[in-house]
Amino acid sequence: MQALVLAAGWATRLGALTGGRPKHLLPIGSRTALDFVVDRLGAVPSIEHVSVITHDVGCPSFIDWSVSRTSPPTVSILSDRTNSVENRLGSIGDMAFFIREANPNDDLIIVAGDNVFDFDLTPLAIAAQKNIVVGLYDVESYELAARYGIVAIDANNRITSFVEKPENPKSTLAAVAIYGFPRDKLAVIQDYLNAGGSPDQSGALIEWLYTREHIVGHVFDGRWIDIGGADEYDRAIQEFGS
Repeated sequence: MQALVLAAGWATRLGALTGGRPKHLLPIGSRTALDFVVDRLGAVPSIEHVSVITHDVGCPSFIDWSVSRTSPPTVSILSDRTNSVENRLGSIGDMAFFIREANPNDDLIIVAGDNVFDFDLTPLAIAAQKNIVVGLYDVESYELAARYGIVAIDANNRITSFVEKPENPKSTLAAVAIYGFPRDKLAVIQDYLNAGGSPDQSGALIEWLYTREHIVGHVFDGRWIDIGGADEYDRAIQEFGS
């Protein structure tokens, strides 16, 4: 199985907190946010190598970070050849770019690099051998659910609806930008873009896919924080920084 981490964001919501660094390399205790993601991917028995995709501006920082790592898995850095917010490819665009450039002839896990979590990715990796899988997390609050892309699933875990930041959520299951694709389903990402789908809205991809493909949700049990904002980054330091 192959693994891809999306790390081409520009951290516009974190502002001066980044000090010019990519947000994925912000410290959380003795590690960076990206270390948390890569280490969890490395704990999946079928994953020995992780690819990280970023942009031209961030590439040198990520290369320095990768060289400093001394524990498995091995890591390679790929630039999507963009250099500004204005010409960014977007998260879905970066997925398609990686598939074109790397031509992975394998099942693929994709994780957004601003996720910080401690749960096991192995069950999702196993499920992704047969089905497209979307990682889910129960935020346990309808008020919080209104901030996320919210999924409903049936008794067999098949995704039956997706709504981005709903006013009246039907569930508290949030999509957490962790995906699994069997090798024979990788082409659906480019199909979505060819159909005019937004290249920078991962929720729109889920919404497009679940009406066309058999997609299952996997609900993670553990801790998860998206460090896209300053408050969330502070909370990650409190929960994961010790």
